[in-house]
Amino acid sequence: MLIIVETERLCIRQITNEDAKNLSKVLADPVVMQYSTVGVHTEEQIHDYIANCKKQYDLNGYGHWAIFNSVTDEFVGVCGLNKHNLNSEDVIHINYRLTTDQQGKGYAVESTNGILDFAKKSLNLNAVHALIESDNVSSVKVVNRTGFQFIKSSVFRGFEIDIYQVAL
Repeated sequence: MLIIVETERLCIRQITNEDAKNLSKVLADPVVMQYSTVGVHTEEQIHDYIANCKKQYDLNGYGHWAIFNSVTDEFVGVCGLNKHNLNSEDVIHINYRLTTDQQGKGYAVESTNGILDFAKKSLNLNAVHALIESDNVSSVKVVNRTGFQFIKSSVFRGFEIDIYQVAL
């Protein structure tokens, strides 16, 4: 397993086929996926998600990664970078989804800071975006704590979103 980032409390690594059960704690949970533009995943969709993650690693050098607690090796969630065309512009944006029992512990901020460091040092990116529905107060707090600035509102996959950006 290729480790992408290690933070004070977290190990962020590539997703493997063995992660399917853990991924269901995030991707199949309606509470966690409430603000997802793709919705709750079935078991088959989780396997497709894993295959897509591997494809993105090979294609772009980034994608979604699994987050584990460094001490307990407990699954925390997923985070990563995506590239999408938004308003006729390609943007690389960060996302994160934590299991319900791991929320509220600062892991979203910690993993975001780790991924931003990776984006700057390993990918040589100048900026990263975040695409967030305005009702998603928890995610807005995370991007505010990690240096993102509100840019504008837009529509993505039929959802009204706010676009944030952080310079690296």
